[in-house]
Amino acid sequence: MTEPAATDRGTIGAPAATGPAAADRVPAPAGTAVQAHRVRRHDPVPLSAAVVIIILGGVVLTALNGSYLGLTITTGVAYAVVTVGMVLQLGYSRQLAFSQSVFMGVGAYGTGVLETKYNFGAIEALLAVIVLAAVVSLLIGAVVTRAPGLALALATLLLPLFIYQLATFSSYLGSFSGINGVLPFVTGDDYESTTVRSGLVGVLLLGLAAAFVLRIMRSGIGLQLMAMSEDEHLGEALGVSLRQRRLEVFVVGSVLAAIGGAILVSSQGLVSPNILNESTQITLLLMVFVPGRKSIAGVIIGAIVIEYLSTSTSFISTNLGIIEGIVLLIILLVEPDGVAGAVDRLLGRRTDQWATSLRAWGAERLRTRGGGNGAGNAA
Repeated sequence: MTEPAATDRGTIGAPAATGPAAADRVPAPAGTAVQAHRVRRHDPVPLSAAVVIIILGGVVLTALNGSYLGLTITTGVAYAVVTVGMVLQLGYSRQLAFSQSVFMGVGAYGTGVLETKYNFGAIEALLAVIVLAAVVSLLIGAVVTRAPGLALALATLLLPLFIYQLATFSSYLGSFSGINGVLPFVTGDDYESTTVRSGLVGVLLLGLAAAFVLRIMRSGIGLQLMAMSEDEHLGEALGVSLRQRRLEVFVVGSVLAAIGGAILVSSQGLVSPNILNESTQITLLLMVFVPGRKSIAGVIIGAIVIEYLSTSTSFISTNLGIIEGIVLLIILLVEPDGVAGAVDRLLGRRTDQWATSLRAWGAERLRTRGGGNGAGNAA
């Protein structure tokens, strides 16, 4: 991602003004931009988030020692990588693109084809898939991101239908049976150690993805995306290149979706066309909107929990589409910001109530003390 010179200092660049308006403008104190730049460069939050995710995920997967629950968590980690990118797309910049399941398929089928047909190693296939997803998303994004809002949503909604039909009728991609024999990221001495080690690679990729997205959100580019999401005309007035930022966000979200697809097939050992259908996209939307579309921690936890719930009971797995559709509809109607938004609102109200109570208590104390002193002086 590239920025103008002004945004390289962690600020949103505005066009230079001339005339009386420029004369009335108050210059910023010397060193302010440099200090802001230093704060951005040494921001500890992205790195800290990555370290916490990697350590916590590593401890959990090691403790589970390749059990079915550990495999389920690894699958949830794969979906979490995708949803972290969706936070940047749908939550932060409000880009209505619904092509994540397609790029999960690019990562999954790309990994399967490279390993089974061209003898690539697991890590080599992952790197190749990242490059492939970047190129494909750049080509597709250059076209679809020109469409505003609803038109972009409709354009990307049609992609899963087309790609799903292509995969199911292609013998090269395994038709309805998909591709079997995909290698894990790391091979251990037995099944348990292989599951744990491959899961640890997935957790590492999740930590890096979360750190990368957090770094974008907390940088000058993040400020531009925020301005663009609130009011595109305001963003243009501030000098934001809307077309460039839309394309960049689309590419980042698509590449992370492909990485999630690669993690998924490496943990499961096979590629199924179901990864491309509309139910996968609905599951991803549920994983984002239920915990909160602007919360990276929320979507990571939500992806793992929802994946666990969808495989824990036969009732949920059998009626998954109906349950997901109803829950997603309720969330969008009642609380679009999800659980994180509801918690923030609740804590905000409680904080306001506590502040009001504290002010009332302080005023009462002052009035009581004032009244007592006055009475003593009068006596």
